[in-house]
Amino acid sequence: MRILSILFASFCLSALLQADVTRLLPPLDLGSLQPVRTAVTRSGFISSGPSIPNSYTASISQVKGLVTLDAELLEKKIASVLSHRYQAVGHILVRLSREWKSLNVPMDWKFEFQQSIPDELSSNAFLRFSISSDGEDIGEWGYPVKCSQMVDVAVAKVPLNRGSRITITPESFSSSAMDALGSGANCILSDARLNGYQVASSLKPGTVLKWSHLSKMTLVRKGQVVNVFASGKGIFVEMKGQAMEDGVEGAFVRIRNISSSRELQLLGLINLTSILKLVDNA
Repeated sequence: MRILSILFASFCLSALLQADVTRLLPPLDLGSLQPVRTAVTRSGFISSGPSIPNSYTASISQVKGLVTLDAELLEKKIASVLSHRYQAVGHILVRLSREWKSLNVPMDWKFEFQQSIPDELSSNAFLRFSISSDGEDIGEWGYPVKCSQMVDVAVAKVPLNRGSRITITPESFSSSAMDALGSGANCILSDARLNGYQVASSLKPGTVLKWSHLSKMTLVRKGQVVNVFASGKGIFVEMKGQAMEDGVEGAFVRIRNISSSRELQLLGLINLTSILKLVDNA
């Protein structure tokens, strides 16, 4: 009986808890409630959208495809073009004589040479050129420029006496870089071959060798009897001749045929054994 009493009491308590308890509470005034505002926070590592507008992204891509054409870059380009155009030896340097305002150009920009006044490699010139990209003109300009042509010239290391044969060797000459369009004009390059030349006037050590310092060696004297070898049009002739004037290598020389007394003016190559090898006859 005691157990039945306990079970009955539990059943009654459960029924009471499941009953509508709202009748026991005071009525709720919904009109007095205020809306609750919630704040949304964003993490510094998470973005709800692109942090850079599309237009700005496009401009970045465009800038990456451009290059700044400043004075230094333009001068190097002009120097390269002039060196190729005039087949110049040495190193060409160009300086614009007027201020150049830098501009942004596409990376595939092209330099188009139009005119040079004078039309030769000169220390001072006026150039006309244009710049384009992908077939579209960017602009045309006319600019004065200063040019230098740096070459290695021969400098005497030892005294050179008048009348001596000259050959450029490391023992006799050193090299020095000079501007062939300036102070180095008429100078002889350090790798020049000077076969058949002699010193026209004595030179001191440290002298920069110039063509005006040299003269062709006289290999055949007037009145000297020489062996003459003439060829042309499939004919080869050997004869004795007498030089009617002094002769140097590669120059025209008047020769009198001893057997016929006929005088010829011939372009010959003379060597030290007094043999005249004729390559053409007049």
